[in-house]
Order: sequence, then C-alpha cells, then structure tokens
Amino acid sequence: MSDLAQKTRSWGRFLILLVVGLGGVLLIARGVANVFTEVLWYSSAGYSSVFWTQLLAEGGGRVAAGALTALVAFLNFRVVARTLSAIQIKRQFGNLEIAERLPAKAISWGVALASALLGLWVGASFPRGAGLRALLYFRAPSWGMETPFLSRDVSFFVFALPVLEGILILGLALSFLLLSFSAAGYAATGSLTIRAGRARIADLPRKHLAVLAGVFLLLLAGRFWVSPYLLLTDGNSGVQGIFGFADAHARVPAYRVLALVSATGGFLTTWAAFRKRIAPLVGSGIAVVLGGFLMVQVYPELIQRWRVEPNELARETPYIEANLEFTRLGFGLAELVRGEFDFSAEARPDWGDAARQFAGLPIWTKQTLLTTFQEVEARFRYYDFEEVAVDRYPSSEGITPVAVAVREIDPAGIEDPNWQNLHLRPRYLAGMGAVASAVTERTAQGRPLMFLSGIPPVETEDPGAPEALALTESSVYFGSRPQLYAILSPSNGSGQGGGEGGTGEQGPVSPGPDQEPPEGVQGIRLNGLLRTLAFAWRFRDANLLFASEVSSESMIVYRRNAVERAMAIAPFLRFMEAPYPVLWQGRIVWIMEGFTSARRFPLSTAHEMAGGGSSTYLRNSVKVTVDAVTGETRFYRIDDDDPVLEAWSGVFPEVLRPLDEMPAGLRAHIRYPRSLLDVQARVLLQYHQETPPRFHGQQDVWAVPQELAQGTRPVPYRPEYGLYRLPGEEVPEFLLTTVFVPAGRQNLTGYLAARSDPEHYGELLLLDIAVEEQVPGPRQVEALVEQDPIISQQFSLWRQGGSQVWSGHLHVVPVGRTILYLEPIFLAAEADAIPELRRFVVSDGRTVAMEETLPQAISALAGVAGEDFTEALAREGLDVPALSVAQWPQEALDLLDQAEGRLREGDWAGFGEALDELRALLRGISREGGGP
Repeated sequence: MSDLAQKTRSWGRFLILLVVGLGGVLLIARGVANVFTEVLWYSSAGYSSVFWTQLLAEGGGRVAAGALTALVAFLNFRVVARTLSAIQIKRQFGNLEIAERLPAKAISWGVALASALLGLWVGASFPRGAGLRALLYFRAPSWGMETPFLSRDVSFFVFALPVLEGILILGLALSFLLLSFSAAGYAATGSLTIRAGRARIADLPRKHLAVLAGVFLLLLAGRFWVSPYLLLTDGNSGVQGIFGFADAHARVPAYRVLALVSATGGFLTTWAAFRKRIAPLVGSGIAVVLGGFLMVQVYPELIQRWRVEPNELARETPYIEANLEFTRLGFGLAELVRGEFDFSAEARPDWGDAARQFAGLPIWTKQTLLTTFQEVEARFRYYDFEEVAVDRYPSSEGITPVAVAVREIDPAGIEDPNWQNLHLRPRYLAGMGAVASAVTERTAQGRPLMFLSGIPPVETEDPGAPEALALTESSVYFGSRPQLYAILSPSNGSGQGGGEGGTGEQGPVSPGPDQEPPEGVQGIRLNGLLRTLAFAWRFRDANLLFASEVSSESMIVYRRNAVERAMAIAPFLRFMEAPYPVLWQGRIVWIMEGFTSARRFPLSTAHEMAGGGSSTYLRNSVKVTVDAVTGETRFYRIDDDDPVLEAWSGVFPEVLRPLDEMPAGLRAHIRYPRSLLDVQARVLLQYHQETPPRFHGQQDVWAVPQELAQGTRPVPYRPEYGLYRLPGEEVPEFLLTTVFVPAGRQNLTGYLAARSDPEHYGELLLLDIAVEEQVPGPRQVEALVEQDPIISQQFSLWRQGGSQVWSGHLHVVPVGRTILYLEPIFLAAEADAIPELRRFVVSDGRTVAMEETLPQAISALAGVAGEDFTEALAREGLDVPALSVAQWPQEALDLLDQAEGRLREGDWAGFGEALDELRALLRGISREGGGP
C-alpha cells in the first residue's frame, strides 16, 4: 500500500472519528442544556421535587432497561462470538490470496458495540411514563374492594397489572430478538446449516438457542398467567364485549393450562437440547401453538355456541350485573340520583315560573360571542379570543350569569414577526385583560350587553354589573393559547411609546416603557453566560447570545400555555378541556379541570376520552389554578375518595393541596366539567339500563340528540350551563344539563343535570321521561319552528336578503309538570359577520312563538295556549284597568318595559306580575276587538 493511500486512510478515519465525536458531544450538550434549563424552570415554578422525581423515575427506568438489555445481549452475543473465529477474511495481494481469521479484539469490540446499540435502542424506546407507573405501584394503596371473579383487590388491576404486563412484553420482545440475532449469527458462521431439508447444528449453538427458547416460553407462561386478569378489563362476551360466561368458564381455565404447558415446555426445551433429544423440543412447540389455538379459540367458541347462546340471559346475568356495577363506579355514576319526571300533557305551565326559569338561561352561544368579540373587542390583529366561559358572579341583583373571554396575544397576527417583536417587545408579549358580558341579556341593537370592555378593560356603568369584574392588573402573560418564550426586562419598552392601555397606531403596551414587569412573574433570570447559553441551546436561538436588549436583568419566561404548564408539573393528570378564566381580586386566574384515569379498572367497559385514548375509570379529582400574570400554578384536591389520586399523591407529595386552601373567591367559581358530563352522558346511553334483562336486550338504548347551529346542518347537542331551578327545588342554582333521545327516534327520554354550587357540587340528577308521553326532543321542536308558516316566511326573507340565520342553543327546561323550550335566533352577514340576536323562539312542544323579546315570546306562547289571564288576575284580587282605545298601545308598552326592567333586576315575582298584567290587557283588547 502506498504512503498516499495510507495517509488518505488515516485522514478518513480521523474525519469519521471527529464527526462521531462532535455528534456525541453535541448530543450530550443538548441533553445537559435541557436538564439544566428544566432544573431552573421547575425551581422558578416552585416544584423542584417534581422534576427530580420524574428524572429519577423516567431516566432511571430507561437507564435500567437499557443497561439490563445491553448486559443480557452482551452475554448472549459473547457466546455467539465463540463461533466467529471460524469466519475467514480473504485478501488479494497480486496473484496471492491470503485468508485471515477475525481478530479476537475486533470481535470483542463488535460484540460490545452491538450490545450497547441494542441497549440504547431499548432505552430510547422505553414507554413514556413506564418509570412513573412502576413507582406508582410501590405507592399504591389498597382499593378496599375485590372483584367478584378471580377475587383480587381492584388495586392489583389498576396499579400492578400494567407494570407486570409491560415487563412481560418487554421480556418477550427482548428474548425473541436475542433468539433471532443469535440464530442469524450461528447461521453466518456455519454452526447452523440447513442442507437437503435437514438442519445441522453444533453443540454450542444447540444449547444456547435452547436456553433462549426456554426463557421465551417461560416468559410466555407468565403472559398467559396474567391473561385471565386482562380479560376482566377487556372481555369477549357476546353481550357488548363484556367479561362473560365463556371468558370465566373457558378462557380463564385455558390460559391457566397454557401457562402450565408453556412453563413445562420451557424446561423440556432446555432439557431436550442438553440431552440431544429432538422429540421433547418439537413437542413443546407444537403443544404451545396447538394448545393456544384449541383452548383459547376453539374451546371458548364451543362453550359460547352450545352452553351460552341457548340460555344467554341466564348464563350472562351475574356478569352483566358486575359490568353494570363497575362501569357506573368507574365513571362516577354510582351516586347518581334517578327519578321519573312527572310530565303531564294536560298540564299548563305556570308562565310566571317559566319566565323565571328562562331568565337564567344563556341566550348567547360560544360561537356568537367569540365572533362578536373578535370583530368588536380584539381591536388589533395580534389579539384574539380563544374561549368563552359561562360563569356566575355576585351582583347587586343576586347571582348573575356572565360570559368572560380573555384577550390574548396571537403571534400569527403580528404584522412584522421579527425576533424582537416575537420575544422582546412588551406590546406583543402579554394579552390585554378580558371582556365580560351578560349571557341572559342583549342590547337594543341585538349585541351582547357588555359589563367589561375596551383596551384597557373598563367596567360599564350598567347597575347590574358585578363588582368582581373590575381589573387592576390586565396583563396576560399566561393563557389558554400556545405562546412563544418571552424575554422580560425593564428596557424592553424603551422608545415604544404609549404606556399601558395606550391606543396609539401600534396598539397598547403592557407593561409600559421603562417599567418593571409585573411583580412575581415566574421566570428565570439570565444573569450568567451559562444560563443564556443553555437557553440559546434549548431553543436553538443564537439571538439570545447576541441581542443587546438581553442583559443580566432580563428574565426568560416559557411554558406560558396554562395546560402545558400544569401538565409539566402534574404529568399524572389529564386535561380534557380548555381552561376557563375567573376575574378575581383585580386579575385573571385560569381554572382547569384535572382528571385521573385508568385503563385497567376491572369489569368496566372502556369509553373514549376527549384528547384521545380510552379509559375504564375517570375522576375529576383536581382543580388547577394558574395566575395569568405571574404563572403561579396550584393544584387542589376536590375528591378525597379517589385511590388513583391517593397513589399519585404518594409519588408527588408536594403537588396537591386540600381544597380548603383555595381562596373562597375562587371556590365560588368551581363548576362541573362539561367534558366529564360528556363522557358520563355517553356511558348512560347504554348504562341507564339498570337490570340484566334490559341491558341484554338493548331495546332501550339512548342517543345524543342533535340541534341546529350555524346553518341547516344539525350538530350534536351540547351540554350547557344555566342558572335555574331543578324540579322540586326552591332556589335557582348553577347547572350543567343535557338531554337524551331514544336511539333512532327524536322524542325526549332523559334529562341529566350536574350541580355546581358548593353545597351540592358534583351531584348528578337523571330524570326519566316516559317515551309514551312523546315529549318532543330538540330536532322535533326545531322542525316545528321551521314548519311554522310565519316563522319560516321570516327566515326565508332574511336569507333572501343576504343574511345568515343562526340558531342558538335550544334550551330544554322543566317547568312544573311541563317541558318548555327556548331558542334564540341570530342574524349575521355573509361576510365579516357580527351576529345580532333578533328573535326568541319559545315552545311548549306543541306550538311555537317567535317574538323580538323574550317576554313577548312568552306572552305570545301563553296566548296561543289559551290562558285567560284576566280571570287569573281576578282570582288574585287584581283588576284590569279600563282604558281607552288610544291608551292601549302605550299601556302595553309600559307594562312590557316594566316586565323587562324587573327581569334585569332579578325581581322574578315582579316580572311575573307585570307579564300577567300585560297578558290580561292583551286578552281584554282581543275580546273587545279593539285597536288603535
């Protein structure tokens, strides 16, 4: 070989080593930077222990799995390497061919490298959360409840079974890989050959492969041993796929026998290989495969066909009962209060009571409010509203339902998205306060009645506006939208013009120029080169190193999305819905619903969750608060009877606080989660059937109804909040309600209400509505609206005039022994729509009325129903004043104004009296045929 060739080869090796070395250094540096910045972030948030627990559990699990894999692989590959000496490398030197054996040193290094790579692969692919699951197993309490089948405490299924299943799957995969790689290695060296249809194998490979096959069979036996317990979480019954008779009497025994067969086969395989016996080895494999097919597939099918199907209800009854019990328990329905709604088709509503019930219902929908706020209140392109929350606030008129939306930064709306604008300029870093409006009222122009609006947010002079809506700190650094990292420092605002709340051409600035960021913002000071370098590395942003505005006084703030922030601190919680804002003590606080869940809760049927995945157990056990200004995040336990949360509190003891520590002003805004009621409603579609015969027959399955929204295409009926009375209650309360219809039909069959007021929080009420009563459902009522000649003509005129007709949420409200319906109607332009609330539709299920105001609609519906309010007033000792024809219109308007005024004041009795007087007047006019 020439000197030039040797030098070229040396340089090639050097460059390869250099590239590999640099890659390794960069990879390690990135990992160190991530760990270092995470330590700083968790410390700034006040949850350092969470980070170290996660790091030790997750990192330790990956390292342990990778190291164990590498060790086992090294021991196996080392055995295979003994046969590699037979491999010869042939080299050609001119006409001379030389054969050399592989160097022992090269073989050793190759074995070590292959083992290390396999270990790294297993460590990298180690399931996320597996380390915490293993730690959870050691902290898990006893559930205190055994399953009726297999007699195991529920905690075994929820906490131990996932860990055992994971270990066995990992062991089976690893043993199969090692068996395959080892066999391939022996085949490459000629120690294992197949010629003329016959396999020839040397002594060492035979024993080695037999041991690996034996280990695989032993692990398979373990998998068969846990399979009966897995059946309790994923059954195969013909009755809705629950754990059933064939599972208990065929598959459970079959898995146990297979576990014994596999374990025996593992020992026989190893013994046969060492004794040079082929029959036991082949017989073990055949027994496992054939036994698995016959015992797990064929035998249960025979039991199902000949023992279960002829007497299915009798055979499956105890299993159906267990499934009903555990499914309701798993989804928090065990304490549900159920009753019959005493509906009467002949009963007439108490219209005063109806007016009081309707007065607390939201007449604005999320979409109409968002559209209006974005068009009217955003003001600048870089502001946006993500969500609208319906909440309640105390006012001089009592508890008032209010819609609140937060004005947040939308980075995509920044006209010049340069680095300074995205990360440094105060005007583009923080949102600007919130807007609030009454959800039960409108202005004369059909717009929301605003309580809080403008930039900066200013309270309106409406006397009914709640005092708690006042904002003294309107900055929104942490919100519901994804946000980029921000650099805060006193110099950020210099020269920008317009202090906080300024309305210059470029928009408001918060905080103002040369002002410190709000006190208490949870960020990290960049007071050293090491910190700045680490964050530049983490975010892959060199500007952090060279920007003159970034100084030792600067502070970096990231994880500004409230949900992302909470998930980083509490990885054991699910967040299935967006946070909602609460205006408290002059600032915005986000409240989030934290859920615990489990997939292996036994005998419960799995249901899909919002955000993906399925669960057999779900609890809303934690309320989370995030300060929109500082980012302070706190977790409050709301359910002390959740064993899953109890176990996690043992893993992360410093995260959860008792609910009593939540400020009373925030506790007053806790509400039942819509996402939880959605899941529970889907469970009740089948699991309202309380007896095995009904559940087995599935003849009474319910469905989620549909309603109209924007356009003519129906959408699923959505649970909605409102302030009104439940049947049998005297006081209105903040409720979340939804309804059900029979599958394939549209009439009402069920009414579900979740209570949110503190004294009744979390209570569920399910009212059954007899199907034979034929109480109309949402789509049937909307069909009545569309079929009404006057209403349909009005809709057609609007649509022909270029306007869109939007239907609001159809509220279904019990009033006495009747069911009434309310649906607001909006008009919106084809482009740049700002919906205006123009009509109210009310119905008793038989007739409909549409008027410009809610009192007018109620009056019209009462008139259609044939109510004689003159006689009703006379019975109460009230007289209808005699008026001249010229006085009738003005008196009617005065009574209507009086009714609306009392409605806004929350004077339900006065509103009912004024409404009755108005109806009596109109009846008198109608009887006398008068008119102006």
